[in-house]
Amino acid sequence: MTEPQPPSTVRTLVNTLWFPAFFICGFMLCYLLPLHAPKPHDMPVVVVGDQAAHQLATTFEAAMPGGFDVTAVPDEAGAREAITQREAVAGYDPDNGELLYAKANGSALMMILQQIFTPVASATGHHLVLTDLAPSAPGDVMGTGLLYCLLAMNIPPYVTVMMLLRAELRTRQKLAALVGVGAFAAVVCYSAALAMGVIYNRPLLLLVGFLLTQAVGWTSFGLVPFVKQFLPGVAMGTFVLLSMPSSGGAIPKELVPPFFQALHGFLPLGQAVDAMRGILYFDGVGAPRGIIGLCCWYALGIALVVGHRLWVRRKGDPAAVTAAGTYEHEDDGDVVVDPVLEAPKPRKHRTLSGTVRDGDGTPVPGAILTITDQSGLQLARLVTSTDGEYEVHDLPEGFATVVVSAQGRRPAVDRVPVRSGRSGDQDFVLSTERLAARR
Repeated sequence: MTEPQPPSTVRTLVNTLWFPAFFICGFMLCYLLPLHAPKPHDMPVVVVGDQAAHQLATTFEAAMPGGFDVTAVPDEAGAREAITQREAVAGYDPDNGELLYAKANGSALMMILQQIFTPVASATGHHLVLTDLAPSAPGDVMGTGLLYCLLAMNIPPYVTVMMLLRAELRTRQKLAALVGVGAFAAVVCYSAALAMGVIYNRPLLLLVGFLLTQAVGWTSFGLVPFVKQFLPGVAMGTFVLLSMPSSGGAIPKELVPPFFQALHGFLPLGQAVDAMRGILYFDGVGAPRGIIGLCCWYALGIALVVGHRLWVRRKGDPAAVTAAGTYEHEDDGDVVVDPVLEAPKPRKHRTLSGTVRDGDGTPVPGAILTITDQSGLQLARLVTSTDGEYEVHDLPEGFATVVVSAQGRRPAVDRVPVRSGRSGDQDFVLSTERLAARR
């Protein structure tokens, strides 16, 4: 019998290293590109007086095309209201050279505004006067502390999903663990941030943090059967690479390219930033929209999980479960043992199946099969059906060692070939002779 040829070195390297390469390129495109030189893009500002607003709009458009969206307000009170209602990030009164802003929107935004409006005030004979309408919390000096708290609730849920997919737990146990991790993260991050003075004591922030963990965690978990081995790229790309630069937590969204500005109100991290800033600094303005957005992501995750489970149960056969990306125990249908999260495999399907019988030819239900590769790494562990049958899919090409055991019977061990396509039936016989009792 000729032993199957191993995959080529090039294919193995591609299958193994695609994610690091994706991450490297993703950081350059999603972090360095939009954040290396922040500049205004459609930044909403208000100016007291129609004539002054028109002049500034013309000046800004000539110097920075598309950089500002200038709106006139009748007086300083109107400018203050526009900022506190989060309709504008800055207001300028040309009569006294006063610049109104909210440091809670980020220190980087304050510095850019100061650089831009200092010469504007000088041109009219004024020294620029800065008025902060929404200072950040005392412990959040740079205005980025809130982002770091949120990152501690945004990334771990995805990591939790990756770890849980390897655990021999029922699906409902894994989902309960996601809820528990989310509650733990929300409480720990809130307590730590409060102790450091990064936030004020606003218990509603706990709800926002928890919703963020569940939005990321449940959606990542629900995507597994659909994206399978590409989950790291899909989840990290969505919830980390695209989310952080578009969140407005480190660099205000008004200073990043329009593409990332558009993602700000759509992705969970940006929604959480808006909701928490609204609760902390703007009397709740903008918070309901962010909370609703997080609830929508949470609902999407629940729909993916429930929809997939219903589809598997409707199919009603082991092949449907395997096709969905998991191996499940015949007698414990909710236990996920080995999800398909490996590097991309060849398109040809490799299956091992057969029947376990005793010496009289009677099927042995509940027999445990443990399948390992040539290096001893466990590939799958499953239990025979009531008819003594088993079937396992997506095994790597080569030879596998199968150990079959059942209570009160001698185990059977065999080394079987696994080739492209269906490998055929591999039956096993367990001796009905009882194991001799130890003396």
